[in-house]
Amino acid sequence: MSVITTSVSGLSSILKSPGFRKRNTEQRVRFRLPESLKTVLLDFINRRNIKAYEELIYTIRDGDIQDSNLMQLLTEVQECISLMDKELKHFVEALLMLDWVHRNSEIVKKFQEFLLNLLSAHNYYTKSALEKLMPIFKSVGFEEEWTNGVSTKKEVFVFDHAHAVLRVLLQVMPMACDVLVQVVVKHFPYLRRSSHEHECFIYNMLKITEYQPKLRLEFLLIIFKRLVSLDVYAPKEEVLEQEEVEECFEMDVEEAEVNEEAAQSQRVGMKHPIANNLDISMVQVFMYLRSECHDGDGQLDWERTKRLYHDLVTVFEQVVLSTHATHHVQFLLFYICSFKVTLAETFLNFLWHKVVSPNVPSIVRQSAIMYMGSLLCRASYINISMLKASISEMSTWIHKYISSQDGLEYINSDVRVHCVFYTVCQTLFYVIAFRHCDLVHTKKNLTFLQSLNLTKMVTCRLNPLKVCLPVVAQNFAAVTRTYQLAYCYSVLQHNARYSMPVIHQDKGCAVTRESTLLDTFFPFDPFILCRSVNCSHNILFTTNWHLNLPLFLSYCCILSAGTFMPRLRSKEC
Repeated sequence: MSVITTSVSGLSSILKSPGFRKRNTEQRVRFRLPESLKTVLLDFINRRNIKAYEELIYTIRDGDIQDSNLMQLLTEVQECISLMDKELKHFVEALLMLDWVHRNSEIVKKFQEFLLNLLSAHNYYTKSALEKLMPIFKSVGFEEEWTNGVSTKKEVFVFDHAHAVLRVLLQVMPMACDVLVQVVVKHFPYLRRSSHEHECFIYNMLKITEYQPKLRLEFLLIIFKRLVSLDVYAPKEEVLEQEEVEECFEMDVEEAEVNEEAAQSQRVGMKHPIANNLDISMVQVFMYLRSECHDGDGQLDWERTKRLYHDLVTVFEQVVLSTHATHHVQFLLFYICSFKVTLAETFLNFLWHKVVSPNVPSIVRQSAIMYMGSLLCRASYINISMLKASISEMSTWIHKYISSQDGLEYINSDVRVHCVFYTVCQTLFYVIAFRHCDLVHTKKNLTFLQSLNLTKMVTCRLNPLKVCLPVVAQNFAAVTRTYQLAYCYSVLQHNARYSMPVIHQDKGCAVTRESTLLDTFFPFDPFILCRSVNCSHNILFTTNWHLNLPLFLSYCCILSAGTFMPRLRSKEC
């Protein structure tokens, strides 16, 4: 069954006794099939010869099997499929662990035939068979990260062998799809595993959706959950601290210098290990969005884009929207909305529906309006008509809310009670201050701003300026005074004089002091992952997306002491 050869080299020293003789031994197991494989299996089942069965398993698992021997083994195994019930579990697992993906196409086809016959006769091995495929999808012996997210030919060759087997398996056994989802969740690389494992696994998960489209939504949910976990464990402050990158950039940075720095970052990667895993994983998703929504000539396939958009919005609603202050994952929605204005408008309508729906939890409504405001400010593909329509909807809702409170004798201005109202007000102030250049560019647009009755908003009894972030309130006050839309400084001065800390006492008599300011984040603030930026930058030149992310990162600065980030226009790209 197996032949073990041992070679002894070297002579013993005359200074040492024979009892301490040192040997350099080298053992090698050569694979050799038994005369009758079926006889060995039957003898084990009948408990006549267990040792031969065990030696067979060890030889298959540890032996050096050549292509000819492997082909012969798979051929003989086909005749024993009916015997391979749960009693021969260890023998089946040894066969499933064979290194077949690196072999020629004939062996791949033979293994595929064996696997299909095995699972058709004994479907309880389905989970084990799928689990043995997962390590192949993580890595195939190469540890270097891909250049620009493009897999190497050698790895694609091996991946394609595994996909060929999996494709036929899922076609013959549709119920295996449910098992596959469970196995993928179980074997998804851990957060701190190598970045190459992450990019290989996500690449192969997205590859599966090409021949099993019905799994795309579930796989996208799995991928986004992992991306959100990576995003949460890589706070922007930590990443910037390790990268030693200034948050504010000079406005006269040359584009050539920016591109050179971006290329250098692409080669080196992120220093923060989890941020690097997030970066390299998002490259694969960016590339998938691009390839899935466009044909070979780079033209947008509208039907495919709509289907993918609906899947992404479902994933966004279930995973991203309910997660507070993620920094990068949401840019995947930002990117696909850039493919066509209709998608951006639909996404804005989706967010606004969440905001005004009383059945949605308040925290989700707040998150939705923050996404809406940040998208209106950052996306250069949002035209002026869409901007005005969104502002008008927010203004109408705010005035209705104020009118509903004016009839009350007493108003509780607690931030927790009116959190959605205050967040909508702050978002409206933020959008007007950020994009005021577009909104006052013509007399017609200036008249539109005057019709919003901003004075009533800032002087109402709920006093929204009191809870707004100071930087938002100050910039909004400056814009409204310049164009005589409202005078906010008297309200700001009054709030500064009469501001009082808010203290709460729970049932356990514990006293907590809370801030009177809204807990706010801006979802589409600068994107700092170097590979994703560069990948998207390369993609952008083949699409109509007018937002150049490397320049976006370089021209923009984080909100700080009374300044807003300038909006990047298409002409600056």
